[in-house]
Amino acid sequence: MSTNARCAIALAPAWHTAALVALLLAVSSTGAWLASRSSAIAAAPPSSRITAVYLPVIGVSWALAIYVCRIGRAHNAFASLIGRRWNSVARASTDVALALIGWVAIVAFDLAWARWLGGERGGIATMLPHTWAERLTWVAVALSVGVCEEIVYRGYLQTQLSAFARSATIGIVLQAILFGIAHGEQGAGAVIRMTIYGVAFGALARWRRSLLPGITCHVVIDLASGLL
Repeated sequence: MSTNARCAIALAPAWHTAALVALLLAVSSTGAWLASRSSAIAAAPPSSRITAVYLPVIGVSWALAIYVCRIGRAHNAFASLIGRRWNSVARASTDVALALIGWVAIVAFDLAWARWLGGERGGIATMLPHTWAERLTWVAVALSVGVCEEIVYRGYLQTQLSAFARSATIGIVLQAILFGIAHGEQGAGAVIRMTIYGVAFGALARWRRSLLPGITCHVVIDLASGLL
């Protein structure tokens, strides 16, 4: 399926995109507020951490995905946003290999960033799981965030913004900026890094005409961050 075909199938009205952007900014502000309570989250018992942090993250992720795929649309846009599927072993193998290469590259970049520029005092460290119950719930968090963020940013927003700007490059950059802002609770450095990663994921999605390699990489990154 060509990029133009995807745009024609998945395009939603401008108000639909504007509402999503406003919602993302609101969610980002909420995340910043939660980060300010990171010490309280860290001290919370496992059941509180799961219900106060993990389950809301899962709920918000899927609510955003449902919004871009179904709300205000005559038909479900999920398939068109995902793009090309794994219809052969060769394609699946290539996408998985690209995902693993991306994971290694991002880990290396993060380590280099931390070594030369230091880390930020964001809420993400205190949100990571410590007990078996938290780790099991974290698997659901990683799967939900990995799938839903790719659908929202690289699927919906990249398609919409590319069409509005009549430029695939601008669409990739704009969705990446929004992706970075959405991680503002982790600090200014995280915003920059996530914007860079957003550009890379956007370029990968356009090149492969599919979200599957990006989803695979995203899920692996989130799983590893919480479980390893």
